[in-house]
Amino acid sequence: MEPEEAVRQLEYTIDASLDEIGQRAAAGYRPTFERVAERADGAAVYDLAGELCQDVVDGSCPSPAEANAVAERVLDDWAYTDGGE
Repeated sequence: MEPEEAVRQLEYTIDASLDEIGQRAAAGYRPTFERVAERADGAAVYDLAGELCQDVVDGSCPSPAEANAVAERVLDDWAYTDGGE
Protein backbone atom coordinates (compact mmCIF):
# COMPACT_ATOMS: atom_id res chain seq x y z
CA MET A 1 0.00 0.00 0.00
CA GLU A 2 1.29 3.44 -0.93
CA PRO A 3 1.37 6.19 1.75
CA GLU A 4 -1.10 8.33 -0.19
CA GLU A 5 -3.60 5.47 -0.37
CA ALA A 6 -3.19 4.73 3.34
CA VAL A 7 -3.92 8.35 4.24
CA ARG A 8 -6.94 8.37 1.93
CA GLN A 9 -8.32 5.20 3.52
CA LEU A 10 -7.77 6.62 6.98
CA GLU A 11 -9.51 9.85 5.96
CA TYR A 12 -12.53 7.82 4.82
CA THR A 13 -12.62 5.98 8.12
CA ILE A 14 -12.29 9.15 10.16
CA ASP A 15 -14.84 10.96 8.00
CA ALA A 16 -17.32 8.15 8.59
CA SER A 17 -16.63 7.97 12.31
CA LEU A 18 -15.79 11.46 13.55
CA ASP A 19 -16.39 15.11 12.80
CA GLU A 20 -14.67 17.51 10.41
CA ILE A 21 -11.74 17.98 12.80
CA GLY A 22 -10.91 14.29 12.53
CA GLN A 23 -10.87 14.46 8.76
CA ARG A 24 -8.31 17.24 8.80
CA ALA A 25 -6.20 15.36 11.35
CA ALA A 26 -5.77 12.39 9.01
CA ALA A 27 -3.73 14.45 6.56
CA GLY A 28 -1.20 15.05 9.35
CA TYR A 29 -0.36 11.34 9.24
CA ARG A 30 1.11 11.53 5.72
CA PRO A 31 4.74 12.04 6.91
CA THR A 32 4.35 9.05 9.23
CA PHE A 33 3.11 6.82 6.41
CA GLU A 34 5.87 8.05 4.10
CA ARG A 35 8.51 7.27 6.75
CA VAL A 36 7.13 3.75 7.20
CA ALA A 37 7.12 3.22 3.43
CA GLU A 38 10.75 4.33 3.20
CA ARG A 39 11.91 2.11 6.06
CA ALA A 40 9.75 -0.94 5.34
CA ASP A 41 7.25 -1.82 2.61
CA GLY A 42 3.59 -1.57 1.63
CA ALA A 43 2.63 -4.30 4.08
CA ALA A 44 3.96 -2.22 6.97
CA VAL A 45 2.04 0.83 5.69
CA TYR A 46 -1.08 -1.34 5.55
CA ASP A 47 -0.49 -2.54 9.12
CA LEU A 48 -0.11 1.04 10.33
CA ALA A 49 -3.30 2.10 8.55
CA GLY A 50 -5.13 -0.86 10.08
CA GLU A 51 -4.05 -0.01 13.60
CA LEU A 52 -4.93 3.67 13.23
CA CYS A 53 -8.29 2.81 11.67
CA GLN A 54 -9.06 0.50 14.58
CA ASP A 55 -8.35 3.36 17.00
CA VAL A 56 -10.80 5.51 15.04
CA VAL A 57 -13.44 2.80 14.99
CA ASP A 58 -12.96 2.51 18.76
CA GLY A 59 -13.83 6.21 19.04
CA SER A 60 -10.51 8.05 19.21
CA CYS A 61 -8.53 10.08 16.72
CA PRO A 62 -4.82 9.54 17.33
CA SER A 63 -2.68 12.66 17.22
CA PRO A 64 0.24 12.71 14.78
CA ALA A 65 2.54 11.99 17.77
CA GLU A 66 0.43 8.96 18.71
CA ALA A 67 0.49 7.83 15.07
CA ASN A 68 4.29 8.07 15.17
CA ALA A 69 4.38 5.85 18.26
CA VAL A 70 2.20 3.28 16.49
CA ALA A 71 4.47 3.53 13.43
CA GLU A 72 7.52 2.76 15.55
CA ARG A 73 5.78 -0.33 16.92
CA VAL A 74 4.84 -1.44 13.41
CA LEU A 75 8.41 -0.90 12.19
CA ASP A 76 9.82 -2.83 15.15
CA ASP A 77 7.42 -5.71 14.44
CA TRP A 78 8.29 -5.60 10.75
CA ALA A 79 12.00 -5.79 11.49
CA TYR A 80 11.50 -8.88 13.66
CA THR A 81 8.88 -10.74 11.64
CA ASP A 82 9.47 -9.82 8.00
CA GLY A 83 13.23 -9.98 7.88
CA GLY A 84 13.81 -6.25 7.68
CA GLU A 85 17.49 -5.53 7.22
